[in-house]
Amino acid sequence: MAAPRRFRDLTKEELQGLELEFARFLASRGMPAHEWARVSSEEPNRVEFLIAEFSVMFWETTTSRITYLERHDGGDTWYFKFGESEAQLLRIDPEGTRFHGSKSYPQESRSQEIFLILEQGATPVPSERHEELDSAFSDWSD
Repeated sequence: MAAPRRFRDLTKEELQGLELEFARFLASRGMPAHEWARVSSEEPNRVEFLIAEFSVMFWETTTSRITYLERHDGGDTWYFKFGESEAQLLRIDPEGTRFHGSKSYPQESRSQEIFLILEQGATPVPSERHEELDSAFSDWSD
């Protein structure tokens, strides 16, 4: 029985936006463009495997760079701050009331925790807002 997958495969549209990165990935596996063209038309199982492998690498790399996520839902704004083994949550309702909480997880699960929140519609917060959010999170954790 196969191990459960931590991430979904990138969609065709997502892969199209990552053509250069995917080409580099294939080159790092010793597969030039002409070989990929052959494989993609003759070996669907291998294509599936390579896309799955690239997807894991992409999601691991992407999630490792994220500290803050933001999500808007029904008037509420949710902010998530990810540390090595704990995520903090700050939710602000339309009236400005703040709710907070935290969740611990094994360090090796950090990427998957971030991925799951991304899949729920959250977006990474630009680095320019990190100081503001650090202050907001430290206000309730002191």
